Amino acid sequence: MTMHRYMKVSEIVTQLHVESAFLDALVAADLIHLKETSEGDLVLSAEDAERVRLASVLTAEMEVNLPGVEVIVHMRDSLLAMQRQFSEILDALVQEVRSRLPR
Repeated sequence: MTMHRYMKVSEIVTQLHVESAFLDALVAADLIHLKETSEGDLVLSAEDAERVRLASVLTAEMEVNLPGVEVIVHMRDSLLAMQRQFSEILDALVQEVRSRLPR
């Protein structure tokens, strides 16, 4: 099970040097999901904070527009999911081979 670490939106804006309007655009594009704490702070998961960082690099440094960012982020997510699946299959295969080896 994965532990989720959340960061305050205000910290992300400061650390990544992004405008809150940029975050709003990412929320509207359904690329990130803001959550509100019981104290009323807006937070993002570590995964969504990484998406903000990636989107910021793509738009600011590589001049990719938001629809392009969406495509790239979704492709990256798919690749990461496939990588996790491959790793799980490989781990299961290694365990199977080890269980069949004579001791």
